[in-house]
Amino acid sequence: MLNTLSASALLHRYRIVLVTVRAFLGIVYLSNGLAKLFSLHSLTIGPWKSYLINRTDALGIQRSNTVKAPGFLHDLGNVVVDHWDVLQWLLTVGEISVGLGLILGLLSQVSAAGGFILAFSTFVFALGSGVWTYDYLFEPVILLALVFAPGLPGLDSRLPWGRLRGTKDTTAPIRQ
Repeated sequence: MLNTLSASALLHRYRIVLVTVRAFLGIVYLSNGLAKLFSLHSLTIGPWKSYLINRTDALGIQRSNTVKAPGFLHDLGNVVVDHWDVLQWLLTVGEISVGLGLILGLLSQVSAAGGFILAFSTFVFALGSGVWTYDYLFEPVILLALVFAPGLPGLDSRLPWGRLRGTKDTTAPIRQ
């Protein structure tokens, strides 16, 4: 009985951590998506200041990575830069959608997969251009873990294909 209680409590803690990480990544995506929508570059709240990536910054990053990228990545980067007038808005909508999905837990696995695609493409272009920062890899790995994570609390459970109502949730902690 003790092992069941401790395993259940441990699973509950893991779920809390994953929901917190999911919400944090959602805030990052939503804030950068809104920065692109409203052409913001920095955000100041009291003593805290953060820099966001707006559409102009994203184009500059893509151009820089494209110039340095080898072979196919260079060609693909040129396609992105040449069609930036459309792709900038797809990126903006994608980041806002991923952010809202992760924060609210709405279609959270689809949102995490979309975030993974956005983050992994940034990682691939940065790696191909000879630029390397270790933190580029954290985001895709965490998002990939969220794609395959067991059902987490969120609005997903309220959808018709979410957790069935009236069935016992075996992942909930046991209370005595």
